[in-house]
Amino acid sequence: MPEPPRGTVTFLFSDIEHSTRLLQHLGDQYADVLAEYRRLLRETFQAGDGHEIDTAGDGFFVAFQRATHAVAAAIATQRAMAMLPWPEGLPVRVRIGLHTGEPTLTASGYVSLDAHRAARICAAGYGGQTLLSQTTRALVEYDLPAGVRLRDLGTHRLKDLQRSERLYQVVIPDLPGRLSTSQEPRQSPAQPTRAAHSAHWAGADRRRSGWTPAACGGASADPHRSWRTGKTRLGLQVAADLLEDFASGVFFVPLAAIRDPALVASSLARTLGLQERAGQVLLDSLKEFLQDQQMLLVLDNFEQIVAAAPLVAELLATWPRLKAW
Repeated sequence: MPEPPRGTVTFLFSDIEHSTRLLQHLGDQYADVLAEYRRLLRETFQAGDGHEIDTAGDGFFVAFQRATHAVAAAIATQRAMAMLPWPEGLPVRVRIGLHTGEPTLTASGYVSLDAHRAARICAAGYGGQTLLSQTTRALVEYDLPAGVRLRDLGTHRLKDLQRSERLYQVVIPDLPGRLSTSQEPRQSPAQPTRAAHSAHWAGADRRRSGWTPAACGGASADPHRSWRTGKTRLGLQVAADLLEDFASGVFFVPLAAIRDPALVASSLARTLGLQERAGQVLLDSLKEFLQDQQMLLVLDNFEQIVAAAPLVAELLATWPRLKAW
């Protein structure tokens, strides 16, 4: 086996979205799906001079000497996965995360926070989505394949990592896009400073008492008080404080511009990156997507459209691991 790359290295992590759900649905057929997935990924990674570091279940950890090769391999993987006829017509979607750093290579493997960052970037994505860190983006943005572009997704808080990361999605033109162009960050936008102590109280209180769909009350409106927190800022801070409590992420849903309760479902779908499907009721699409998700929805300015409470209550009743605030 050739030695893993040294110096500046681009790490790639990938896995199958909802693999447990696929296994339950396909049964014995899932073994064939997994074998084909592994074969396909190994072909594309080896063609890009990728070095397979580790494989566990449906997860791949690969190192590349050049960031452009890593991105090209990720694009080839997504295209190949989209072309294959999967059992029962079920889509098998892969999420991929890439980050570049200068790791230390020891006899037992890489020792570097960069590898952990790449894994967290992968975990922040959806199936069919390839995400880059800002470091990787800087190395490849002027050397992308024809038609491929990068979409800025903003700053994300990644689980267990102190430093936030600006993420970029690789947009591949010949693939059907599952995600809308108005996709909001998968997790709550990071706050540069701490909010007032009420944010910490709210987070601690919610951990103890559980979560229910509710609107944040307004903060002091006194323009002369420089400490004014504001309910939006409070909501963002509470969301940031609770990222580690929700495996599927925390989503900030801006509703300030909404006055019609009937538009809340589409706002939720847009924030979650869902596109409306022809012939399918949007609420059904939301329920399907939220199945088994351990997720928190922060509904900002919900008090002005409280008539939409039955919709949120229905979603929470359908999936107990979904929470809203």
